[in-house]
Amino acid sequence: MSYYCVCANFYVKPDRREDFIAALRVDAEGTRKDEQGNILFTWGESTTEPNTFHVQEQYENEEAFKAHLEAPHCKAFLAIMEIDPFTKPLEFWSYVSMQ
Repeated sequence: MSYYCVCANFYVKPDRREDFIAALRVDAEGTRKDEQGNILFTWGESTTEPNTFHVQEQYENEEAFKAHLEAPHCKAFLAIMEIDPFTKPLEFWSYVSMQ
């Protein structure tokens, strides 16, 4: 079985750290609780680069990920982008797992 997977790296300004973490926590919890197509949503901070956060998500298919983008908790997380919280552009990629 294959899954649609997305990964992102976020480089957060120190003064925006708490806002970013709060928004990401709400998104992760809402995704895990409310989205049937979600398989995995995990995130954490780099052990070597403070304020660098890594996110990995897996969905049953791309349609489930697209539905995730429309969920209120995801839209609230995406709104944080508007307050310019980053020290450099986020890195984002997607792939289909082969296992």
